[in-house]
This record gives sequence, C-alpha cells and structure tokens, in this order.
Amino acid sequence: MLSYLIQFILIERIINYITFDSNLSLDFDQFTGSGFFCNSGYTKTATINFSGEFENVPQVFLTQEWIDFTTAQTQIELQIISISKTQFSMKVYCGYNRMTTSMIKWFAIDDQRIEVINNFNMVNPDDKTFQIKNPNAQTGFVVLTSIHYTGAIDFLLSISQITMHSVTVSITKVAGKFTNLKQIGYQVIVGVEEAFINLGLRTVMGAFSSDILAIQPNRWFAIALQDLNYPNSKNIRIKAVFTNTVSTLQYTWGTWYDIETPNSHSQIWIAYQFTKSYKALECFSIRTSRKFVIDLTNLPTFYLEFVSLNQIYTTIGNFNYLVDKSISPLLMAIQIKCLSGKKIQAKFNKCNSCSIQKFHTFQYNCLNQMNYVGFFPKFNQAFNQYNELKINIQSSSLEITQVIYDQKVTEQSIVDIQILNQQ
Repeated sequence: MLSYLIQFILIERIINYITFDSNLSLDFDQFTGSGFFCNSGYTKTATINFSGEFENVPQVFLTQEWIDFTTAQTQIELQIISISKTQFSMKVYCGYNRMTTSMIKWFAIDDQRIEVINNFNMVNPDDKTFQIKNPNAQTGFVVLTSIHYTGAIDFLLSISQITMHSVTVSITKVAGKFTNLKQIGYQVIVGVEEAFINLGLRTVMGAFSSDILAIQPNRWFAIALQDLNYPNSKNIRIKAVFTNTVSTLQYTWGTWYDIETPNSHSQIWIAYQFTKSYKALECFSIRTSRKFVIDLTNLPTFYLEFVSLNQIYTTIGNFNYLVDKSISPLLMAIQIKCLSGKKIQAKFNKCNSCSIQKFHTFQYNCLNQMNYVGFFPKFNQAFNQYNELKINIQSSSLEITQVIYDQKVTEQSIVDIQILNQQ
C-alpha cells in the first residue's frame, strides 16, 4: 500500500510541472512607489517566482514594455544572474543619470526547440557571432535589454546571418553617433520554424498604434525593441498600452509625456506549445550481404560510409556528423569483418511510434566461408530537418545515435552493431 502511495505522489508531482510561464515585472519601476531610484551607481536585484515548478531549469528572456531613461550620460546595465526551477533573479545597475522605469515582460520556457543566447552589457558594441546548439533553429529575433550612451545615438540590432551552427547579430554604425554608444545588451532567441511568427519590423517616428491582431493560440505576443534613434534632447520614453479582447490584440507604442523617441521594434508571436515533434531517422529499407574475402588483413573491422556524402569511418573513436535536411533518404553502407567463432548482432531503428517491433534485427554466426557481412540501410525523416549524428566505433561495436532537440534533448540509437562470441 505504501509503494502505491509513493507512486501516486510521484505521478502527481510530474503532472504538476509547468513548461512555460510569463508575467510583467514592476521591480525596476519608480512609478509604483517601490523605492526604486536608479542613478549614480545604484544597484538592485529582483527575484521573480514562477507560477509553478519546472521539471528542468527553464530558459528566460526579457522584453521592455515601458522605459524612461534620462539624457546622456546614462548607463543602464541589466542582466539575469540566476535561474532555478522555481524562480529567477535579475540585476540592474544605473551609472550617471537616472533611469525612472524599466517595466520588463519576462518569458520562461522549458523546450529545446527554442534557444536563448545572452549578450548582456556588451562594452564597445560590435557585430558578434554566437554558437547555437540546435541545427534546426533556423529563425529568430534579437531584443534590446540595456544601454550606455554619452550623446545622440542611432543604431539597429538585427540578425544578419543564421546557419546550422551559429547566429550573427549586426549593429548599424551611424557616423558621428556610434561613438556615443558605449555599451549595449541584448538577447538572441532562436528556434525551429514553428517557434515564431514574425510580423515584421515597425519603424516608429511618432506615436504608433498597431493593427488589430488576431490572437494566435498557444503563443505569446512580444514587442522586441531593436533600434533607438535618440537625439539626446529629452528623455527616452516608450510605453506599450494594450487593448485586448477574447480574440484580438492591439497596442499603442510611444511616449506618455513630452516628445517621442524614434525607434524600431518587431512584433513576434512566440510558441510555448508546439504541434511538430522532432523524431529520429527511421530505417524503411535494408539490404544485407554475406561473402567470403580471401584476405581480411588490410580491412578494418568496421567500414561505415554515408553513401553520396563522401563520409567514411573506419577507425576506433567518436565522431560527429550533421546530415543536411535535403538528404532523404540517407543511405549507409556498413561492412564488418566476421571472424570464425564470432557472431554479429545488429539493430536498426525502424519505427519511432511503435510500442513493439521498433527495430530491424539481425544475427549472423561467422563462418570461414562467410567472413564479411554487409548492411545497406536506407533512412527516412518525417519532415525536412537537419540530423545530428554521433558515431562511436570500438573494437567490437559500432553505434550511431541521433541527437534530437524536441521538448527535451534526447539521444536515440538508430544503428547498433555488436561483434560477440558465439555461445
């Protein structure tokens, strides 16, 4: 009875994990009467609790929905300093002149189809390239988090290139103004194709009122500030005011006092629940061969070839290969020395969704007259995606695993070949 109770408690705990969360932080806002007076070296740390507990430490990114910064020289540094499964902490520092408010919309997500890259408080701003983990994260956006300026500024942050391995953020450099930009902070959020609906960049010279936007199911709406064209004559004042219905969203974006600050922002719908799940390659066809080779001396124990890709592996070790999404089917040629007294057991991933018969399985006893065994599998993908493979070759085994970025990062074996002693 006790064991059943423990199992029930564990199941209940798993069910109650959250995978996404979002809210508005007023911790860095003077208008709410919080005692926030940010200038001349002032520092404040704020800890925000999530609405529940995540199973894994989530990724957190920020947007600004209300800012009020004074004329130069103004130095604002903002960064996320820690994230746990139940909360995260932000720290702000104000050097020189005053920051009255920075109302921050925060988003937390436990899903590896989205990746958050932090570049907080970058001194001497310039273009920068960042490595990305998920090769299928081929779209994204950038959002401003902090700034230090000593005069008039005019810049635009944008993603200028994204590849299977990296993303590059560029910043425009306007002569006579770029030297006034001493520090800038931003986050880069990249993801799979389904992750974002980007409605485009809005360049605002005066008061801005958005179109009436249809609310997208299972998505957050975010205003990603990317540009300030600031003459350094009055405060930088920008505020978002939303008017929502059950099915639509509309907002104004601009000052509430004095003159407008020209700026550019992107309108982004961000998925927090996905419909497309990434799976391992499936072997839909396989041909086998057994033959006699007179002299095996100069042949490797394992010969692995990705046919048509000019990739051949014959030595012991660990290797990585990224298969382009255009390669379908993926053809392999695997040949193995099969010495007398040994046997070969092989498994090839056949069906991700099956509860039984998930693999093509083979077992061959090695004979003197059949000492070289070949497998020639063909693998399909459910939809076009880059496929990250890890190859492990040892003296008596060959395994190919696929790294899969879905809600979680998993590794799944798609080829497993063992050379064993005959019983």
